[in-house]
Amino acid sequence: MRRKIPSLQALACLDAAARHESYTRAAQELALSQGAVSRQITALEAFVGVPLFRRTRHGVALTPQGAEYAQQVAVRLRGLEQDTLDAMSHQGSGGTLHLASVPTFATRWLIPRLPAWTALHPDTTVHIETRTRPFMFSDTPFDAALFSGSAD
Repeated sequence: MRRKIPSLQALACLDAAARHESYTRAAQELALSQGAVSRQITALEAFVGVPLFRRTRHGVALTPQGAEYAQQVAVRLRGLEQDTLDAMSHQGSGGTLHLASVPTFATRWLIPRLPAWTALHPDTTVHIETRTRPFMFSDTPFDAALFSGSAD
């Protein structure tokens, strides 16, 4: 049975262009040409039958339908990425540890200590996502979050 699902490449282009509000910056992120991103978006708009973007002086902006669709696509792409990382992490007997942290703490304290930790736990995959705003754990895959306090 053939499903009515656009290509992952087109969905990745939509996600990047929506976040950057620019086909050029989306192309840079995805290692594609600006023209390739534009063609993917045009094909996606034809596939779904509605305009997803409108051009502005400073790039592109999502239409109301585009904003709604892009939000849903972003959630599903993150889910696919997480499912893939989870599948990859089950190659050994370990698991996956999902952490959230403020960027400064992650780069200055947490990441420099990861090699020693992974030497002790080689079968566990650690995923760190930096966040600067509060969130609800129930809406995320995080096992723990590190946001404030001292290293003592």
